[in-house]
Amino acid sequence: MKVVQEYLSSSSGYKLLSKKYGIKSESLVSSWVQRYKAFGLNGLDILSPKKSFDGSFKLNVLKWMKTNKASYPKTALHFNISNVGTIWQWQHTWEIEGADALYRSKGRQTIMSADKQSKKKQQTELERLREENELLQIENEYLKKLRALVQEEEAKKHKSSRN
Repeated sequence: MKVVQEYLSSSSGYKLLSKKYGIKSESLVSSWVQRYKAFGLNGLDILSPKKSFDGSFKLNVLKWMKTNKASYPKTALHFNISNVGTIWQWQHTWEIEGADALYRSKGRQTIMSADKQSKKKQQTELERLREENELLQIENEYLKKLRALVQEEEAKKHKSSRN
């Protein structure tokens, strides 16, 4: 809190404050200030590291980040996720193993009847496929727009080289 208050009340920058207080990264100071501005004192509370997120939440975070072309820190701030690396890990897991991997829970599975397990699996599988489909559609739209922009740029270059 002291670092954030000093940043807000003086002309000291992130770099100077990180050196003054022996903080390894100026981006950490920046993150604290942004969290304080967005959430007040609650934004500086240490969030429980035991907090777990379900697969649909993870996909929503990644979808929002892609749709809004947001950075990891901006996304973490938007969803009040204390560790930016968490989102990076989700993104990495999704790219390497697919959306299915985001639904895997850590730790021991609870024992439930085969019937309940089958129904729950079918529901979550359908939900997962719908969300993955939506995410892929967004990615597809993004790539189409990117391709159109590249073609437009090439056409401009080709036109200007003719003149």
